[in-house]
Amino acid sequence: MAAKTTYALLIYRADRDPTPEDERRALKGHRALQSQSASRRELHAVARLDHVSAAKTVRVQRGAHATSDGPYVETKEWLVGFYLIDCANEEEALERARMICPIEHHAIEVRPVTWRWKP
Repeated sequence: MAAKTTYALLIYRADRDPTPEDERRALKGHRALQSQSASRRELHAVARLDHVSAAKTVRVQRGAHATSDGPYVETKEWLVGFYLIDCANEEEALERARMICPIEHHAIEVRPVTWRWKP
């Protein structure tokens, strides 16, 4: 069996609330991906992040740590959740991203993960 690579599927949404129909379509894909990946023991983590208004950002300014509300940069899309999932290759990771991106105003960033520590 070939080694699999872990991919992060980072879920972004434009700063607008989806319609109930859009929400149902999106959740259908999420449930399918979660079920499929869990049954194959490929799912490391999945999370839906709280609204950006609950976020804090820590950075170094003038040699000291500073904390501010929310993300610092102006953006039209917010990170709203993520998956950490094992895939055979990049194409499989992209196909899984398509499963959870059925509507406009969503974007899924697919990025390989290099584990630095694993229990």
